[in-house]
Amino acid sequence: MDVQHNIGDPAVVQGVRYATHDTYDRVVIDLKGSMPGYNVKWVDKLLQDGSGDDFNLHGGAYLQLILAPADAHDAKGRPTWKGGPIFPANLGNVTHVVKTGDFEGRVGVGLVLNHQAAFELKEQSDPDRLVIDVAH
Repeated sequence: MDVQHNIGDPAVVQGVRYATHDTYDRVVIDLKGSMPGYNVKWVDKLLQDGSGDDFNLHGGAYLQLILAPADAHDAKGRPTWKGGPIFPANLGNVTHVVKTGDFEGRVGVGLVLNHQAAFELKEQSDPDRLVIDVAH
């Protein structure tokens, strides 16, 4: 799935939060600024943007989301999405959330799953955020 938005300044990722529900796990990417474009796809493994190094996380499936134009740092280079890059989630299906990169106007968010499952990606506003629901 590839979605484009015409925006000026890059959106800023403020953080990523996640929780489990009865039949799905929810991952929310909090944004400041306009909604960026994004691409989401299943991948064979999660790689670090820039270096291409493998995170070596074991899972049954990997979902990669790239936001662009977007940053996960402020104008002085300080991270706005703090911590990581690997965040243990231990939800129903999502085991880890990974900051795969903050490089050249692109922010990568990877999900490590127990198994591949149906997912839905939604844009929400006031405040701006992307919501990914992944079935258990």
